[in-house]
Amino acid sequence: MAHPAPDLLALIALGEDADQVSLDHVATCRACTDEVHTLQQVAAVGRTLGPADRLVAPHPRVWQRIASDVNDGRVIPLPGAVLLREQPVVPPAEPDPVPFGGLPDGPRDGAARPADAAAAPRSPRSRPRWFVPALAAAAALVVGLGGGFALKGALDPAPDVVGATQLNALPSWSGANGTATVEEADGQRTLVVTMEMPAGRTVDGRLDVWMSDSRASDMLLMGSLNGLSGRFAVPAGVDLAAHPIVDVSLEPQDDPDPAHSDVSVVRGRLKL
Repeated sequence: MAHPAPDLLALIALGEDADQVSLDHVATCRACTDEVHTLQQVAAVGRTLGPADRLVAPHPRVWQRIASDVNDGRVIPLPGAVLLREQPVVPPAEPDPVPFGGLPDGPRDGAARPADAAAAPRSPRSRPRWFVPALAAAAALVVGLGGGFALKGALDPAPDVVGATQLNALPSWSGANGTATVEEADGQRTLVVTMEMPAGRTVDGRLDVWMSDSRASDMLLMGSLNGLSGRFAVPAGVDLAAHPIVDVSLEPQDDPDPAHSDVSVVRGRLKL
């Protein structure tokens, strides 16, 4: 049979009811068993959340990683706040097995489970009403990303975002867009720029990133994008309020002139 759907694997990992055919498949399929055990780690973290946990916005880098995997790298709007902790929550390296429908907790060598394991009763667990659907959604997200999105990375404290803007296309570059944020961590500010170009539009040259005043009379060259994204250290003496404009220009590939080419692709004003 085909592998069970990700949401069904998530429910199995949570110990919820599932049809026997799916349970039998998971018990004899190494890939599905591994995914269920991975999702059990998500469940183990979820069960430790309590009233002291707070809502904070996810770091833009976290969302862009997700967007890159599920939207072919397209820039899409940042979602709302997610539940995180003041301190990172890391699932145990070897968590205690969470029973799920009588599946074996031991070897993952693809062997069929014992008959008595299938009949083993599951002890009831008291949960808030929101817990199962919320945790199932989180677990399904991990499955959907193929395990490439590390839970610890998602829960690490994010640097402060001190400025952000949507980058909008200039008239001759209709369809281009992007985002720019300024992060601050340990006293160092970093300008993070991500762009999207319309399908079929090629870039003949390099894309340079600038910060400037409102009249573009004082422009600071931050560097060139690597493809359609880049991270640039903001010098300590730069006043963001005096240089709120983020501009991406198209420059000739081997142009020795350090000045702006006057060909802007996208531009936006940082909200500080």
